[in-house]
Amino acid sequence: MKWSSVFLPVFLMLAISTMTGTGIISASAQERVKVQTIEEFDRDGKPVPLSKGTSDLLAYISQALHIQFQVQRVPWKRAMENALHDDVILLGMSINKERSTKYLFSDTINANGNWLVTRCDTNFPFNSLQDLKGKLIGVVAGTSSGEAFDAEVNKLFRVENDIGAGISRLQKLMAKRMDALVWYDSVDTPKALEHAINLSYTKRGLHNSGNAKVFCVQEKPISIVSNHFAMRISPANRQLLDRINLAMAKGRKEGSIPPVATTILH
Repeated sequence: MKWSSVFLPVFLMLAISTMTGTGIISASAQERVKVQTIEEFDRDGKPVPLSKGTSDLLAYISQALHIQFQVQRVPWKRAMENALHDDVILLGMSINKERSTKYLFSDTINANGNWLVTRCDTNFPFNSLQDLKGKLIGVVAGTSSGEAFDAEVNKLFRVENDIGAGISRLQKLMAKRMDALVWYDSVDTPKALEHAINLSYTKRGLHNSGNAKVFCVQEKPISIVSNHFAMRISPANRQLLDRINLAMAKGRKEGSIPPVATTILH
């Protein structure tokens, strides 16, 4: 998820323009709503802030509905469990058959590709899930890479469950602790993602082999999934998500928030 995992004892703070500050997205709001989404850390162990697009989306909904969002970033699997026991909004959940029996979903926030990333020196062709047979694939714990992929976990291939969704996953791949990993991103092309991953890794001083490419992104994504707000099933939560849907539709019509970003299959 691009818009985009140890539970933080305090709310992560983010201001509308700088993504730092009070941790509450609000416009003189009274209704308080908890939001949880996947946590990410940089190589120094510091939390990575939400993207500007996500902050802007929450800010718009807050103003439109007079809601005060209290944002927490936690391991995704834990966030999902929390939302089954409390009226927490999950930010960025994809829909599958199992989840639909436990959660209600909003309209689409955005869509992302689940891209297969390998070390370039141990790259292998990927055209179907059969090409993953016997391999160890890194995924973020609690996330879905599409129902077809999920159905083959620990059958056709094994998975390495990562807690966080940040740069540490690439470090594990570099250390040959897995054969490949699934990277969640909404960019249009695998080459754009490949460039971004390698640039980010190099800028952090984690690679010093000149201009040589370290990570390769397969041309074909594992799947394309849409992401949503989600809450446990109840009439009140359905009403809240419907209000959010109306606000998003209005904001997109006005141009106040961007249209749904989709990943294009080529």
